[in-house]
Amino acid sequence: MNAHGNDILWPEPATSGSRRSILASDLEINGDVVSRGPVDLLGKVIGSVFAPEVVVASTGDLDGKAVALDLVVFGKAQGVIQARKATLASTSVVLADVLHERIAIEAGAWFEGELSRRG
Repeated sequence: MNAHGNDILWPEPATSGSRRSILASDLEINGDVVSRGPVDLLGKVIGSVFAPEVVVASTGDLDGKAVALDLVVFGKAQGVIQARKATLASTSVVLADVLHERIAIEAGAWFEGELSRRG
């Protein structure tokens, strides 16, 4: 882990050969997920996810905090998102404050929260 200013502790970029962690659609985690590689959230996390890349799939549900270099939401996310690059897909439902360096919000995305740009 390293810090790149603005009091945010960003994940290290994934190394080549890092395997994706897939959190299955029938899995519910009450706690924190920390990974040095990409994480695909198909189930539910009540807590935080800290990884270089996070994908909240259409079946995924994040209730807490996500910190990632690259984050894409196709499903649900509520709480706080901190991402250098955040993408809210047209199918996403995001009820979160989003701290980002770059963001894309696709037509059809449901977003309620505050956007803050850093960097």
